[in-house]
Amino acid sequence: MRFFLRPVFILFFLLLCFNCSEKEKKNISLDQGSWQSQASANGHKDQERKHKFLREIFQNNKTDYVILIIKKNFRLEVYNKDLILLKSYLIGYGSNPDQKAKRHEGDHRTPEGIYKINRILSLKSPVESESYQKLVAMNKIYFRAKDGHSKYNQPNLDLGDNAYGPRFYGLNYPNKEDQKKYQQNIKGGLLKKVKGRLPRIGSGIALHGTSDLNSLGHLSSQGCIRMSNQEIVELDDYVSLGLPVAIVFAIK
Repeated sequence: MRFFLRPVFILFFLLLCFNCSEKEKKNISLDQGSWQSQASANGHKDQERKHKFLREIFQNNKTDYVILIIKKNFRLEVYNKDLILLKSYLIGYGSNPDQKAKRHEGDHRTPEGIYKINRILSLKSPVESESYQKLVAMNKIYFRAKDGHSKYNQPNLDLGDNAYGPRFYGLNYPNKEDQKKYQQNIKGGLLKKVKGRLPRIGSGIALHGTSDLNSLGHLSSQGCIRMSNQEIVELDDYVSLGLPVAIVFAIK
């Protein structure tokens, strides 16, 4: 009798384990399905917010394209009037670890707002043009590590020359909104005096190339947005004076 019950008991135990296992699989499957459904819904909402944001820019500007820079994702994206994503590139930007919008000169932050291309320097321009000559002169400047200009994550290695690459697209920072915020920051006590003087608002923010490819995808510049030399030339098909460039940390 004892010999007969033992295999019956084992069989019953195995069936019980199998049923439990099947229930666990169903629960896991339900959990995964719920998570995937939620992720899909969130992704759809993010896309809707992005399209709404872009639609407003197109409505307020006579333009065929918009450049959208999302700092959180380290991405530069190009959209057309139909809100179709045409290009997406990895970028680097201001090295300040707080990743906030620029407040003043020398804070190593990248500004946030809606800007316009107000300067185009290109090595594709005629050799005798100011656009070509100015960029050649800028790229001859040799940046040394001892002055705070080093390769990304290599503090003792000079950044060197050709720091701006084949294209330099200047932005109209500071715009009116930036100037307004600057005055608010002064009144709010957010700007600290250096040697008895408040820091200036700053200028010279641009999109430009870089040969320091390891810096892309990282907080790595003094405030400008950098792309690879190979990819920034692809923007030639979209960039013109007055082109809107929206810079945000994330789409809200």
